[in-house]
Amino acid sequence: MMTEEERVRCELRAHMFKALAHPLRIFMLEKLKERQWCVCELAEELGMHKSTVSKYLTQLKEAGLVDDQKEGTLVKYHLTAPCVLDLAACAENAVLRNRKKQLGLS
Repeated sequence: MMTEEERVRCELRAHMFKALAHPLRIFMLEKLKERQWCVCELAEELGMHKSTVSKYLTQLKEAGLVDDQKEGTLVKYHLTAPCVLDLAACAENAVLRNRKKQLGLS
């Protein structure tokens, strides 16, 4: 049986993975690894509505993956957990290895 501490830890991890469960949110993290961005800059860069970008950033912030900082009238977002992109790359490599194995290419 799961302890309360284990349950809370697993819920936090599930919340983080849920935040990662959209290709554009992952791409936003990749952009945020490069530098800080405001909502308007990211929206233009990604060709998305500002409201959608803002919603996605809120989800990523709630998951603890990004944070914001006010600069004058702008709010700039930055990546707080760059290791999450390493995790994504690791998972991607595992999936690719498995697909190659299934196709008899390994």
